Amino acid sequence: YCGAECQKAAWKGHKKTCRLPLKEVCLELEAAIDAEDAQGVLKWEGRIDEMMEKLSHYQCENILSLFVDAHKKALNTVGGEKHVVSMKRLIELRGEVFGKMERFRDQGGAICDLAEIVMRLEGVQAAGKYFQRARDLGEAHGFFSVESRACEGLAHVAMEEGRNEAGVELLRNAL
Repeated sequence: YCGAECQKAAWKGHKKTCRLPLKEVCLELEAAIDAEDAQGVLKWEGRIDEMMEKLSHYQCENILSLFVDAHKKALNTVGGEKHVVSMKRLIELRGEVFGKMERFRDQGGAICDLAEIVMRLEGVQAAGKYFQRARDLGEAHGFFSVESRACEGLAHVAMEEGRNEAGVELLRNAL
């Protein structure tokens, strides 16, 4: 560029195709979060795979949480199933990150969150396998809170399927 003015003038067109370095994306995300700008956060979701590959597990968990929260905010503001579908993928990734960090209680919670989203998108029966996975994880690692939440979900599934006695037994286990 011949000078700062020409560079600034060209930025509007270049900005649409510019591939900011990941460090800059993270700074933009922080600014959007500070401004409570859900759309400002969500515009960077297309770079999530790159973030998952290059950032630490801790950083990934924080960023995934930010994206999920931004989708929740957008869902509450404008609605739309696209936010729910995006949340499903992000929560799946978040559960994987928790597993890699050996934060099994958080992983179980993420799997339960995922089951609730699957229930909304695909129906009660489809959520059953996720609730069972969470229950197994909670039981294996001694996290009663995870196991209890999963049993509540499994009870809901059982009762929807007409297996009321099994549902009641699962609710007893949840207590």
